Amino acid sequence: MRRKMRVESVMVAVFLALILAASFLVNGEAQAAPTKDKPMELKFAHFLPPNMFLVTDGFAPWAKTVEERSGGRVKVTFYPAQSLCKAKDDYDSAVTGIADIAWHSIAYTPGRFPLTEVLFLPYLGSVTTETANKVYHGLYERFPEFQKEYSEVKLLWLHAGSSAGLLSAKKPIRNLEDIQKVLVRAVGPNAAVAEALGATPVSMTVPDTYLGMEKGTVDAAFVPTEALISFKLSEVTKYLTLGAESGFGPYCVVMNLKVWNSLPPDIQKIIDEESIKVSPVNARGWDLKEQEAIDLMKKTPGKEVIYISAQELEKWRAKVKPLYEKWIAEKEAKGLPGKKVFDEAVRLFQKYEKEKGSK
Repeated sequence: MRRKMRVESVMVAVFLALILAASFLVNGEAQAAPTKDKPMELKFAHFLPPNMFLVTDGFAPWAKTVEERSGGRVKVTFYPAQSLCKAKDDYDSAVTGIADIAWHSIAYTPGRFPLTEVLFLPYLGSVTTETANKVYHGLYERFPEFQKEYSEVKLLWLHAGSSAGLLSAKKPIRNLEDIQKVLVRAVGPNAAVAEALGATPVSMTVPDTYLGMEKGTVDAAFVPTEALISFKLSEVTKYLTLGAESGFGPYCVVMNLKVWNSLPPDIQKIIDEESIKVSPVNARGWDLKEQEAIDLMKKTPGKEVIYISAQELEKWRAKVKPLYEKWIAEKEAKGLPGKKVFDEAVRLFQKYEKEKGSK
């Protein structure tokens, strides 16, 4: 009898093992493992237009490769242009599971990523987005407190965006006096920059900026220069002021933790391997598109590209310098290594600026 019970126990254990091998967990419940015929759909939310270079050159190729390498067991479905959730809610959509994957602009959740926001501080360096991307990764790799800011999700990749150019609908901004009391679209930390310069910041998403500038809700906008093309802001922009760009925009692509943990290990490995490749592609794309946007403004009749002189820029720097001390003090008061993160950011910016200059 005992032998029979042992045999039955072994058979039950084997049966359960076979079930688990052919299944995965979602919210604690066993589900059929994804197959080519019945793939697991991953909902990818972002607020970008489908033709934006980050999508066509980064997100879409990534999704295609992940699908192919998984043998068709996962399928990535994109929800662009705020079709699944609003831009400001992208990150939380991944946390809660409304989206499985989301691309998020850190600017839309001020205070949520306190150390990451060091990248918003203006005039820390004049390096390209590609090298600013290296600064972002360097800070993430060095500071556990930096990494903790992304602990609610599975971080797939993070990347820097270009510095926020200054677009103006009607009034040329050639010096500090020209920006006084001007209504400027500026979100997150960029709002403090606009205010320090004497402008009046207005919170507004990039997709809403077109109507804002067209209807006069805002007179100007701090946005990545490439938005002149991807969001067609060149149609409502007459002047582009360069040399007075604000800090670099940090972004991240994240996955819901439960969904990530439910994936078979081999699919997790594929996603990790492919995700690490996308960040530099995203960053390089900003630099290429930024130059393309500048060239578009230069060749379009009735448009003007204005360059702030080095002497004039020193006046702008003097106005925003107190933001450095304030940023450090606020982070230290919360028990965060604000001074160390700031100093390391400056060091890395200077390092890459020097390397760029030596080439």
